[in-house]
Amino acid sequence: MEFSKKAIVLIFINLLLFIFVFILFLLTPPSDAFSFFIRLGALFGFTSMFIATTMSPFMVQLYKIFGKPFVKQHHIYSIFGLIMVTLHPVVFAISVMNILVFIPDVSSWLAFWELAGRPALIIIYIGALAAILRTKIKKYWRFFHYLNYIALIFAYVHGVLIGTDFQNPGIFTLFTIMLVISIGTFGYKRYQTYTRKRRLKKTT
Repeated sequence: MEFSKKAIVLIFINLLLFIFVFILFLLTPPSDAFSFFIRLGALFGFTSMFIATTMSPFMVQLYKIFGKPFVKQHHIYSIFGLIMVTLHPVVFAISVMNILVFIPDVSSWLAFWELAGRPALIIIYIGALAAILRTKIKKYWRFFHYLNYIALIFAYVHGVLIGTDFQNPGIFTLFTIMLVISIGTFGYKRYQTYTRKRRLKKTT
């Protein structure tokens, strides 16, 4: 798999982001192995999803930079993110010996948002399944895939309310910036779709 200089720079920037997140993570040392994987799974999962979602509006530009390997790069971040966000609750469930940690809590408004990572995980899996079935549900798969942006918001709120790492100003600031950028790219993508439809109407 060959990459251009621009592609290598982009990959390097993404790796630096993961390294920076890991350094910030270590500023609050994990108490045990469970804490290590629970916290790192959440942070790396969010970071991977952020990278994957921000790629979407720039598929044409990135394809020119990466060529065919671009699709593989997008899938790598998506799959790695899926593994990490799954690791987070799985390890937590093992640590507390309670499978109910996967079920959304609707006992109160506050409880729902404190544990918003639970519905976020469900939403992420729906988005991933839609991507897998995109050839069979051509008209609808993008709608379900867009739910990943909602999952990011849910995961962010969950982290802010009860996340250990979000007490770190560096983590809080960085992940807030990532969320804002991700939402911004979604708006830009919708704008692209709107302008493309307008051009098609003018030509017909």
